[in-house]
Amino acid sequence: MDQPPSMPESQPVTPPLPPTTSVWSRLANVVVEPGTVFEEVNASPHSAANWLVPVLLLTVVGIIASFVIFSQPNIVQKIHEQQGKAIDAQVHAGKMSQADADRAMAMIDKFAGPTALKIYGCIGAPINSFVRVFWWALILWLLSLVFLKNRFSFMKAVEVSGLTTVIISLGGVVGLLLTMYLGRFGASPSLALAVSDFDLTNRVHLLMAGANIFYFWEIGVLSAGLSRLSGASFSKSLALVGGYWLVTELLVVAGKIGSLAI
Repeated sequence: MDQPPSMPESQPVTPPLPPTTSVWSRLANVVVEPGTVFEEVNASPHSAANWLVPVLLLTVVGIIASFVIFSQPNIVQKIHEQQGKAIDAQVHAGKMSQADADRAMAMIDKFAGPTALKIYGCIGAPINSFVRVFWWALILWLLSLVFLKNRFSFMKAVEVSGLTTVIISLGGVVGLLLTMYLGRFGASPSLALAVSDFDLTNRVHLLMAGANIFYFWEIGVLSAGLSRLSGASFSKSLALVGGYWLVTELLVVAGKIGSLAI
């Protein structure tokens, strides 16, 4: 008796991979659809362009900002006044003698002119860009490993951090335009806009500068990246990333070293 033909075994259905896009498309889409971008990053082979191109963009923005901002005499003068005020505070607190303060001010006058500030800015821009990307990548990787109990490739975290840097680049451009328009130190898309005489030694002013819309936007996008890489919910990822940012921002303000939390 003939056996009925056997039915072919059903093959498991493989979910379709996200469409591959160019790095420029990913940079544009991370602004509006970060989740989709990070799904592609997570499913695709490692691409150095995902972090190297954003780092170069942020470096260019930083160099341009240094030249433009430190070409304005009123801003350079304000920076010198802030430095002098900080030194005077050290003298009044008994941590520095008046002679040492005078020598420190002489050094500032000699090495903190407009040209020197531009040079420092040009040197610091690429260093800050690279450090920012890899530091945030380390934070995402550690948050997932310690709190979410999930391990993923560190270089994937670098790609997520790198692509997110486009948010800070946009914030830098907006801050530069505000500085040029208002012509004053401390102009940024934050609550610090309400302060006419921004003071880096004033903790309230620093807190207001930390309330920057682009910082909040960056935290949200980084949280989306952590969620896609670890498989955790967005709300849990946001709590971890936002909590880290808040703690570091408060520590920075407490140290009176400016709103420079990474």
